[in-house]
Amino acid sequence: MFIALAGAGTLAGCASTVSMSIQPPAMNVRNSISMDPQHAEEILHQIKGRNSGIEQDPLWIQRAYQKPMFKNLHQVPEREYAEFSKYLANGSVYIIVHPAYYTFFHDSELFPDNLTGATTQNAMDRFLSATAFSGKAKLMKAQEKVLRDFLEYVSTEKKLVIMILPKGYKDFSAYKFRDAQNEYLRFLNEVTNESDSVLYLYSRKPSRGMLSVKDRKLLLKFLYAVRPKEILLGGGYVGRCLDDFYRDLEQHYGEEKLFIVPEIAAVSPADMSEKMSSDVITREGLIDIRKLALNVRENLRTRDNAAVKTRNLSNTPDNQ
Repeated sequence: MFIALAGAGTLAGCASTVSMSIQPPAMNVRNSISMDPQHAEEILHQIKGRNSGIEQDPLWIQRAYQKPMFKNLHQVPEREYAEFSKYLANGSVYIIVHPAYYTFFHDSELFPDNLTGATTQNAMDRFLSATAFSGKAKLMKAQEKVLRDFLEYVSTEKKLVIMILPKGYKDFSAYKFRDAQNEYLRFLNEVTNESDSVLYLYSRKPSRGMLSVKDRKLLLKFLYAVRPKEILLGGGYVGRCLDDFYRDLEQHYGEEKLFIVPEIAAVSPADMSEKMSSDVITREGLIDIRKLALNVRENLRTRDNAAVKTRNLSNTPDNQ
């Protein structure tokens, strides 16, 4: 995997492939935010070293298929909750619902299910390297890449991320690797970099985003101890599993601190027409974040039927 501080690859005619290099998250979208180039270069250097080093070791790859290399929130003693405040990103915590759901679970005709047969290249990289022809396919690949790069970057920075993973996904009928090695687990282990700042819980069902009552209470107790200024939500899909989680948290935590981050919040291809999908992707293969943010606010509503609040990756409002 190559790492570079550069823009995403350009489109070639009607077909496109995605640049495989890890980008600072904001560089995968149009209207990208400003960043410290030196800091970004340092983080990318660390990611490159790990991706080309330990994560290419056959023994590490074998271990990556077996168990999570990041903690379940249940494994964290309550007395240690407040200590996680040191990982807050400018005072915020990121919660990602069902990361990379499209690649590993979505039964779609956009791409054939030909990702089996583990190699030194993980399933996500194989998916991203496939050529996309339709607007929907280009959008889904762009969304998956932004989230992949985001998780690589913020876990290396040691920013607080809580992932809500699909419960029982290994036996879920939609999981593409039920009869193969656990590619989803390998992907998660690779992008979270064994970071102490990454935690996870399971959703109540593999196709729904809400938590069990027990896990919701646990998460709320953790959030009250960490005391984030804001809770920044991403994952998939807007209006579906992400909607489940948003409404559940809104009801029990309040909406004042809840924000959706459109760059890392995937929209299902079933909820986007071909024209809409093509409109969100620029000629350079980047996501037009303002258009995507508008779509997010139209598809995800609060309990009072108001548009949800959004923030971009610079942690600034984007409700225009």
